[in-house]
Amino acid sequence: MVKTSLLTSLALAISIGFSGIIAPSVSANTPIPNQNVQSQPLIEHVKSIRTEHKGISSTAITEKWFNPQNGFLRDDNFVKEPGKITLKSKVHQYPNKKSLYKETIDRYQDKDIWTYLGIETLNGQQVKKMKTIIEPKSGIYHIAYVSSSTGLPIKEDKFDNQNDLLTTYVYFYDQVTDPNGEIFTVKEKNLEIDLQKTK
Repeated sequence: MVKTSLLTSLALAISIGFSGIIAPSVSANTPIPNQNVQSQPLIEHVKSIRTEHKGISSTAITEKWFNPQNGFLRDDNFVKEPGKITLKSKVHQYPNKKSLYKETIDRYQDKDIWTYLGIETLNGQQVKKMKTIIEPKSGIYHIAYVSSSTGLPIKEDKFDNQNDLLTTYVYFYDQVTDPNGEIFTVKEKNLEIDLQKTK
């Protein structure tokens, strides 16, 4: 029991910046040193937290780092499910991709997917409330709250055809530098922890 509790605490600590366990990285709130801004390219960093509200209780944290200068994208995933924790990290290269942020903004402006519901205030920010066009078969839809100033989503809720909340996604954005070249050194890492074996 003590082992499981300790491991769960470790997993929660990892979830805040789990990529550091797999390979050195820069956390979401790392300030950019002034002297490095001129010499280092700014790397786009997105962190999302997914919480399931129905069915299997699970939490997932995804972090992405993208260097628009050379097209390198790092994708880290942490998933905590009953009895299991999974950590994955992978680096890809997309030389033709210009911006992770721009790609996200464009996705939420697609009128074939999203319909505009109005302006609201969320956590002190003015946001556009958007809703996905419902698929007739499933009835599942998403409500997104998109920053009026940046065009980036802050929060997104997924609902079933009974209007019950299924999943919540919360998003965080910033730009970081990588003076030591550590973010994109990992090509691929996978780690799975079986919590049942620690009992």
